[in-house]
Amino acid sequence: YLSLFTEPRFLQSLGRTLVFMLMVVTTETILGFGIALMLTSNAFGTKLFRGILILPIMLTPIAAAFMWRIMYSPTLGVLNYFLEVLGIEPQKWIYGAEQALPSIAVVVTWCKTPFMVMVFYTGLLSVSDEIIEAATIDGASALDILWRIKLPLIKPVFFVAILFQTIDTAKEFDYTQILTRGGPGSASETLSIFTYLNSFGFLKMGYGSASAIILSVFIFVIASLIIKAGGIDFDK
Repeated sequence: YLSLFTEPRFLQSLGRTLVFMLMVVTTETILGFGIALMLTSNAFGTKLFRGILILPIMLTPIAAAFMWRIMYSPTLGVLNYFLEVLGIEPQKWIYGAEQALPSIAVVVTWCKTPFMVMVFYTGLLSVSDEIIEAATIDGASALDILWRIKLPLIKPVFFVAILFQTIDTAKEFDYTQILTRGGPGSASETLSIFTYLNSFGFLKMGYGSASAIILSVFIFVIASLIIKAGGIDFDK
């Protein structure tokens, strides 16, 4: 443990995990809640959009990761093709040290946001129409109803969704391993990748085990903070 906490690569992977987690969970929460609000509005095309939204969840991590890996190709990828059409310089995506981690975050966000949408959508549907009607009669605007009625009522659901996604993102392995294997260099090496490489790549089982325990403690601390912030009571 002393050796781990004095190794720059481990500390960098720990910080990188925190940054990655913040990027993914923040984006998923904003997109998920925004899309859930749109779905509750019963606007034209919401039923079709609801069906399309399930597609990323249906894909296995391996299939989704390889699909995005092809799209991220600097020479043959469809993303750079569209950038060239728009007159924008092609990007390196997962093959660039500065862009690798954000690129993986995009893939994970695309795959996991539908889960957030379903949770938020279910929570919003649980808000009684009578409360909304009463607030509307009293002169409350749509923004007032959102901030003062809907959000407080679904606060436990909101934080439970964030809790699950935070835990899932902190230990994310599949997408990173397939897309970059922690590279280029160690630019996208999160704590789970660091643990895997030391355990099965360098055969430092004790080192890898210690790293895995630290990852577990890290997730436990973050989860505890979210539970406290959201006032989540699993006994109820």
